[in-house]
Amino acid sequence: MGRVKLKIKRLENTSGRQVTYSKRRAGILKKARELSILCDIDIALLMFSPTGKPTLCLGERSNIEEVIAKFAQLTPQERAKRKLESLEVTNSS
Repeated sequence: MGRVKLKIKRLENTSGRQVTYSKRRAGILKKARELSILCDIDIALLMFSPTGKPTLCLGERSNIEEVIAKFAQLTPQERAKRKLESLEVTNSS
């Protein structure tokens, strides 16, 4: 028997939301680390749990200050363009 495809929407049950976050957090952290290694990129992933607890994931050779500085050097136009490109990729999936 296959898995049921979940409709992606906000979970109303607060305990269910926390459980889902806890289960999926490890997977997204693993994917971020793999992407960092495979593509030799700087990566900083910052997540806050439903309870407000932060989780930070850095790539193999990433430094949080350097990643933020690199992002801060982008002009507002470059940021808007990259955000639009990301949204287009997300919507086409």
